[in-house]
Amino acid sequence: MNATIDGTEPPYTTTTGDSGKPHGGDAYIFVVGFFCVVVLLISLTYTSYLCKRSPPPPPPPPFAFTTAPRYDEDSDSHRLIRFSRGLDDDVIVTFPTSLYSDAATATESCCSICLADYKQADVVRLLPACGHWYHVSCIDTWLKAHPTCPMCRNKPLPVPEGGAGDRQNL
Repeated sequence: MNATIDGTEPPYTTTTGDSGKPHGGDAYIFVVGFFCVVVLLISLTYTSYLCKRSPPPPPPPPFAFTTAPRYDEDSDSHRLIRFSRGLDDDVIVTFPTSLYSDAATATESCCSICLADYKQADVVRLLPACGHWYHVSCIDTWLKAHPTCPMCRNKPLPVPEGGAGDRQNL
């Protein structure tokens, strides 16, 4: 039997259209073209964003770490930079220490620097000017960097023997 007499198409012609291309070939080209256009638009938008955004701010000028005022005659800004230092070890060791169990006046239940609860065997240090208690290791580290109490920001120097009126002159 002849395939053309039958009126049915041969099996190899079912996958091709009238132009000899496989079915779905036009849709495949359309989808690929669509995604190429989308990628191109995203690339152009991102490139436009990068070109239009403002440049990053310049880095800050280097700081001079000194305790005394310093004026740079070569710089344009003439800024006064001053950094405070903490207390010396000789001053820190003058503050009284005791076991937390022996500190009858300690009202705090935890160290406000490390936020750990006090245990009965912990050694604590009292700042005489404000009456705050801290772990010895915590407050010693703090006072070496900062000259004030971490909780109330008062100077923790001991009260002079002359009375409370002399305390204001510290």
